[in-house]
Amino acid sequence: MVGAVTVANLKKELEHLFPGKWLSGGEVGRALKTGVEQIDFGRSAGLLKRRVTEWVGNSSSGKTTVLRSICANWCATGLNVVYIDTFDRLLASDWCFLNNAKDEKQGKFWVLRSNIDTAVKRDSVRDYVKDSLWACEQLIRSRVFDVVILDLGERNIITSNIYARLQRALERSKATLIVLKDDDSSAQSASWGTNSRLSFNFARPVHFELGLTGHSDDIATIMPTIKGSILRDGMAENLEVSVAPYVQNRLFTHPQIPDRSTSKNRA
Repeated sequence: MVGAVTVANLKKELEHLFPGKWLSGGEVGRALKTGVEQIDFGRSAGLLKRRVTEWVGNSSSGKTTVLRSICANWCATGLNVVYIDTFDRLLASDWCFLNNAKDEKQGKFWVLRSNIDTAVKRDSVRDYVKDSLWACEQLIRSRVFDVVILDLGERNIITSNIYARLQRALERSKATLIVLKDDDSSAQSASWGTNSRLSFNFARPVHFELGLTGHSDDIATIMPTIKGSILRDGMAENLEVSVAPYVQNRLFTHPQIPDRSTSKNRA
């Protein structure tokens, strides 16, 4: 057993030094790289295709920041991603940059919303989670998307029967399913039917880098430091990631405050 673990670790080290030359065909086909070194070359070696991955963290933990950066990497490599926004929490202004590229080979980022504001007026007993789970299964079965993201917010309980249905759909597709949850990032176990679990929380220090926006070297971009952990097959590994947030600083985007020091009657 020790020898097998040593060989597996050696293969990962060689893959890190010589990408694409040491992993077997089966391993290459199963792994979905994220573009984040700490995830791709750690114990997890990326996310597994045709499997369920939990993506968890408390509110303002940084989990969405990391995921948004990874989605940008996926779209840049031609992968199609769909985000199921169960409770209409996604801000379009934070994600619209993903579809701004003019390259036809660029993958697309799609969002499926529940339209809660409209639906509440029409049907107050609608089960949004049930609708999202049904939509998730259909999108996986369509075989159109490489990554399906299911945002469950605080409603993070899925029955074993639903997980089994989603897993059967994944086995007949090419997709990876990410279940996004507002959950306690300190939890030590993944939900039933989940292949791996990634949890996140913000950490200090937050640092700045110049010139990332492409406009001027004088414009600083906030680069948050996000700590987390990866749990797979009962084994955990800590990670620390610094990614560009891709979100404008809204503190300085409000209209200019009018100057009221001048009399209104002044000509």
